[in-house]
Amino acid sequence: MNRHNLLSLSAVALMGFAFLPGHAIAQQAAPTMHRYLSRAVLTPEGIKNLQKQPPTALKAGIAKFTASVGGKLESWYFDFATATGWAIIDYPDDVAAATAQMTVNAAGFARVTLTPLLTAEEADKAVAKAGGTRPPQQQ
Repeated sequence: MNRHNLLSLSAVALMGFAFLPGHAIAQQAAPTMHRYLSRAVLTPEGIKNLQKQPPTALKAGIAKFTASVGGKLESWYFDFATATGWAIIDYPDDVAAATAQMTVNAAGFARVTLTPLLTAEEADKAVAKAGGTRPPQQQ
């Protein structure tokens, strides 16, 4: 290693930076995912389909479909009392979430609604920002 490269490497190390392998840098640049609570109330057609297709197969299908629009299924539960599927799903953005919702609703097996979710840290930021904001009625 020549003197110039050694000095540069020393300067970078002193500033607290580290050289990361290419795959580590790519992981840091990954797109931010947005989390949603998905509520899918099965229609009569959806309930009939559930009798043909076991819930584990449906969950696998949901995971595959979610991935096809850029999302990731985190968890899925079936509420048998109300014939409702509940899921936590990460989507890259609202467009992907809306695409998934419209596609499923158009198929007619379930009526899906999505609720955006915040982490506790994101909620802290929202609460802090709201402290200095006046509601529309007081503008």
